[in-house]
Amino acid sequence: MHLMLWVVMVLTVTSVLQSRPHPGATGERLVISLALAGCVLSLTFAAMARDTGKSEAATAALPLVLGVSGNVLAFLQSASMSVVSVSTAVAMLFARLRPRLAALLAAPLTVAIAAITVYVSPSSNAFQVAVACVLLCVVLGAVYVFARQARLRHDHTELLLAELEDSREAEARAAAVAERTRIARELHDILAQSLSALSVQLEGARKLAERDQVDPPLHQLIVRSGELTREGLADARRAVAALRGDDVPMVDQLTALVGRCRRDLALPITLSVIGQRRTLAPDANLAFYRGAQEALTNTARYAAGSPTAVVLRYTPQATVLTISDQGRATGVDDDGAGTNVPVTPVEAWTGGGNGLRGMRERMERVGGVTHAGPIGQGWTVEMEIPA
Repeated sequence: MHLMLWVVMVLTVTSVLQSRPHPGATGERLVISLALAGCVLSLTFAAMARDTGKSEAATAALPLVLGVSGNVLAFLQSASMSVVSVSTAVAMLFARLRPRLAALLAAPLTVAIAAITVYVSPSSNAFQVAVACVLLCVVLGAVYVFARQARLRHDHTELLLAELEDSREAEARAAAVAERTRIARELHDILAQSLSALSVQLEGARKLAERDQVDPPLHQLIVRSGELTREGLADARRAVAALRGDDVPMVDQLTALVGRCRRDLALPITLSVIGQRRTLAPDANLAFYRGAQEALTNTARYAAGSPTAVVLRYTPQATVLTISDQGRATGVDDDGAGTNVPVTPVEAWTGGGNGLRGMRERMERVGGVTHAGPIGQGWTVEMEIPA
């Protein structure tokens, strides 16, 4: 449409300049100059304009100016190709307005160009020329009516497809939530019941051990087994909460985890929280927690006693959890005796690699990334989830 408007403008200007009387500054020539200016300006603005949701009155203004100017030129210059401007104005009306309103505005322009053609044409076939002008306007109007309707149907189809896609995504999300809820319910029924029963049994064993005054190491082992069972039950409930979509504060989880590692793994751990806290999705919380659990377990296994830093950092772009240790200079035999063979975290982590692989896969499922590698004598694990 825009290219056609530029072509029409060139044809109109060329035709007016070659017809008589020529544009000028007085009398009829001044009127021709003003009409030509109206054609050029309306065509220029129409060609440069974009669909910006203007009102119908503003949309109709340019075609009406073009049509009226074309009729004036047709009346004053019978030899000019003014019918091109008028027919273009009719096409613009039908392309941009509702068909009924476009027909109401285009009818006077079409009748006027036909009447002017009959009135000013000196030839004997003036009537046939007028009919041809009317037919040109009608055909262009019909073409643009169909084109506008096709565009509207296309837009409506795209809207329906978008709504269908949204409904499918919503249905998939609902199905996923239902499945996660079912899995959470099954996990709760199985793990909670079994671990609860085990906890009761261990509590009974503890009381029997106290009554029978068993050896202190055995009594301590029974007590610790009961604590581990209760912690396992808490972990199972945490996983069930994540499956159900319940929110569990990340900082609270890390605080409890660090406390247990200090007590059970004898790790000198520090926990730092930097930045403005934000609420994460349950899946992201669980991924961070499991990753930190795996990283601290490996630190205790391969760098026992190493000072370890856990840093939870909130930035505008992401949430980052970093676990870093300082490594150990020498290995330790199973009997506790030191050796002279250096054992670095890198060598320790290059075994099966299942822990790190599982950590990466868990983070990828929630849209995050994991980086792990040596820094100095130690090892650092960094997990990041975009904000």
